[in-house]
Amino acid sequence: MPWLVVAKMLWAAPCSAIGLLLATIPLALGGKAAWRQGALEVTYRQSQASCGKLARSLPFRGIVFGQVILAVSEEELFRIGPHERVHVEQYERWGPVFFLAYGLSGLGQLLHGRSPYWYNHFEVQARQRSTEVHRASGGV
Repeated sequence: MPWLVVAKMLWAAPCSAIGLLLATIPLALGGKAAWRQGALEVTYRQSQASCGKLARSLPFRGIVFGQVILAVSEEELFRIGPHERVHVEQYERWGPVFFLAYGLSGLGQLLHGRSPYWYNHFEVQARQRSTEVHRASGGV
């Protein structure tokens, strides 16, 4: 099975390269990085309260590129981590095609008068699967 792990990493690598490039920003500003459960987690600060005005004004709390998860804070990552890990799996499945598929799904929702983020197939799947994981682990 190690070959499957390597294949997934290679397939997601072009997207992960973008994540690594973007990760240089929080890391240059004193952020932290750790490899956990098949993804590089990069956080800007430990807690939301310690984030600067710019970080608090971002339209997202976390974002994924390939196998790189970028989160504003460690506490945010703890909260949104299961959702973001579903996106890592999606990148491993779709590879570089994920960008196009995600965009087209959002465009389709927009053309139907719905939120391109909230109703995006990949976001719906991430919310559902992360909720299932949370419940299975004993969460509410």
